[in-house]
Amino acid sequence: MALRMSQGGVKELAHTYFPSFLRQRKQAEQLDKWHRGEQEQTLYIPNGAEPEYRELAAKSPNAWAGLIVTSVVQNAELTGMRMPGSESNLKGWATWQRNQMDAKQPALYRASCAHGLAFVWAEKSQDRFTKEPMSKYHLASAMDMAAFYNPDDDEWPEIAILAAPVTTALGIQDGWTVRVFDDSHVYYLSCKGDGDSLDQWTYISHQAHGSEICPVVRYAPNLDINGRANSDLMGMIPLLARIDQDTFDRLIVQRFGAWKIRWIAGMVKPSSSTEAETQKIKLRMESILIAEGKDTKFGTLDATDLAGFINARDSDLRDLSALSQTPPHHMLGLASNLQAESLAAAESGLQRKSREHRISWGESHEQLFRLDAHLRG
Repeated sequence: MALRMSQGGVKELAHTYFPSFLRQRKQAEQLDKWHRGEQEQTLYIPNGAEPEYRELAAKSPNAWAGLIVTSVVQNAELTGMRMPGSESNLKGWATWQRNQMDAKQPALYRASCAHGLAFVWAEKSQDRFTKEPMSKYHLASAMDMAAFYNPDDDEWPEIAILAAPVTTALGIQDGWTVRVFDDSHVYYLSCKGDGDSLDQWTYISHQAHGSEICPVVRYAPNLDINGRANSDLMGMIPLLARIDQDTFDRLIVQRFGAWKIRWIAGMVKPSSSTEAETQKIKLRMESILIAEGKDTKFGTLDATDLAGFINARDSDLRDLSALSQTPPHHMLGLASNLQAESLAAAESGLQRKSREHRISWGESHEQLFRLDAHLRG
């Protein structure tokens, strides 16, 4: 069993690694907004635009990023853990069931796809009814936890940080509560602000977690050879922003430019309000424009054609489909026009991507089950 770190050593460690956690959290928060279709607006709106423009801008954000993630996640499900040739699950499967992971696993996959990273950390526990030893699983996203490896391709992290913001009664963030995991203990700390200075950190307590390694398993389906965990949405944000702009431009034209405008030039102005109202009634009832003046002219301004705006959006959706390996009929609704062979070919890219993710998640699951067996002795 590794020795427990000193209070000063834990504070120094937290102060050193916390900025990396904050950078990861900031990136994950931005990706999470796009994933949920709640992205900050990047639309071009003219200065001094009328309130109607702001209303249409609020209707323009898309949720295509969520579809990209969902298309992969819905192809992944862990249904058992068995030895080859056996029909019965191993004992570790009971831990999975007791932690209700059948229901929780989609959330784990979604977070790892959308943010590039997700974590499960485990602690010793026991079944509430049978009192049998088991592991308690806790899911954490990249917005809440960061793990640090030495070397980068090591199986288990050297340390991990789990943090939650502290807010005042007025909703103002005032600091953080932080847990630091090493290969023997969990250390509880707090910090003021973002912990920029070492004297902002306060040591609270510690607790042995019962493992000989840092009990954190990383789920990173796009981990590259340099240890960088890339989101499924990486590189898609500019294109997603373009689709938002396409939608906004179409809504502007649809609201203000998709109608024919009648114009009249040289018409004599009515001499009284009563006469003006009479002329309006005649126009509504007879639907004929009549003028006594010989210089009066009538005409119309054509409506703006929406086809170009719709085609531009469809073109960007096709680009998004190709880059994300999401079948185009998922986005454009063309499934009824596709034959069975064409449909299978369109789905093949998604299936390859999904298989790659399942291999990665499967390795992480194996690591989690080994951690459970270790904690249960």
